[in-house]
Amino acid sequence: MAESITATFPCFLGKLKWMSFRFLFLWFGVLLWLGCTPSLASDVIGPDFADLSEAVLPTTVHIRVERGATLSPGIQQMARDYALPVPKGQNQGTQQSTGSGVIFDHSGLVLTNHHVINGAQSIRVTLFDQRTFEAVLLGADPRTDVAVLKINGEGPFDSATMGDSDTLRVGQWVIAVGHPFDFPFTVTSGIVSALGRRSLGRNEIQNYVQTDVAVNPGSSGGPLFNTQGMVVGINTAIFSPDKENLANAGISFAIPSRMAMRIATQLATTGGVVYAGIGITTKDAIATPTDPRPGAQIEQVMAGGPADNAGLRRGDVIISVDGEPIPSSKSFRALILSKPIGAKLTISHKRGSKTRLTKVKTENAASIGPSTSTPVEGTTFWAGMHLINTTAKRLTARGIVLPKNHSSGVLVTSVDPDSPADLAGIRPGDVLLQVQKTILDGVDDLLATVENRGVVLVSFWRGQNRYLAALANRVQPG
Repeated sequence: MAESITATFPCFLGKLKWMSFRFLFLWFGVLLWLGCTPSLASDVIGPDFADLSEAVLPTTVHIRVERGATLSPGIQQMARDYALPVPKGQNQGTQQSTGSGVIFDHSGLVLTNHHVINGAQSIRVTLFDQRTFEAVLLGADPRTDVAVLKINGEGPFDSATMGDSDTLRVGQWVIAVGHPFDFPFTVTSGIVSALGRRSLGRNEIQNYVQTDVAVNPGSSGGPLFNTQGMVVGINTAIFSPDKENLANAGISFAIPSRMAMRIATQLATTGGVVYAGIGITTKDAIATPTDPRPGAQIEQVMAGGPADNAGLRRGDVIISVDGEPIPSSKSFRALILSKPIGAKLTISHKRGSKTRLTKVKTENAASIGPSTSTPVEGTTFWAGMHLINTTAKRLTARGIVLPKNHSSGVLVTSVDPDSPADLAGIRPGDVLLQVQKTILDGVDDLLATVENRGVVLVSFWRGQNRYLAALANRVQPG
């Protein structure tokens, strides 16, 4: 009997040897199905965010904003002065909009976008448990699109745990909570698509996390969570090929949590924000066939500033910062502004045919160069500003390079708090280039143009950009 069994077993192996590979794979598949089905099914379908969603939803809020007339008094006055056409219905009734936010402190501090609450006359927030409260604006920063609200209610409130966006990796799972098209408390998921997106033509200071999470109008200001339930970003923008009917196209952008919290902490404690700088101005370098890396070429170095002390010089071409390539002057400026004060940067730059590495520590940009906190002797006061004619020496000392079609203007040396200029957003170091239709050669041109005008339209230069502001002419020239 033993011999019979022994003889049969090799025979069976021999038959297996010649079996069709199709049947072998079929048999192997059955074995896998019987032993490993739950694990395989889970891997194929993807992660389950049910527990995560349940944990984070109570920390999010729905924001409803009411605005008054869509045209400010200053713009209305200009429309009357210049007989400008005003679209029908643009100045009638109360306007409402919605957005999203996340509670980041048990006392009821809410992090959201500046553009969600910009121009708000009243703000109401609704929690996940459907309680509704009035909220007040503690501060907002249009340069980063960050705003902080305070819920008027007794806490403590459920608050989110803030994560470190610097640990994010491309391909990592994330979820968003928002109110797209006013569908409240909607959870969507996706992955991190890219990091450090800049030069998107939206806010001045950019360092976006790009994701493929579905984000739509109404989701602005809402949190982006990692799979540990920590906030790693604040959703702020989407890309849509249809500019008239904005909707998700699989590309959305979030402010990194590190930058958002740095700005939010300042807004909550002081109501304002200080920005980093190294004391230089740059322009786009020209790429050549022998040197295809464009970079940002230094035009001016402020005497005694961080860049000057570190040894950077006019004409150097910055090609990377902390290993991040610099394709343009705008991207370099956005990168520096996104850094905290006191950040230690490694700047790679070309000087002639040599490439060098230089360590530079960022400082408060407002403190670099000549002091602008007190009026300069010999200035003229108007609309809350102390003004003086521009000279090459004054511009160079402040690292200011005017646009090519302007060789002169009026330099703002200081701005009084709550003055017309302050309310219009003008800051020390700005250069007034044009008032109404008059291109300014100096202060005398300005005074002659603004006389007897209730509202004045001013074009001014800041950094590498030109801006417009409408000022109420309540303060007489003097």
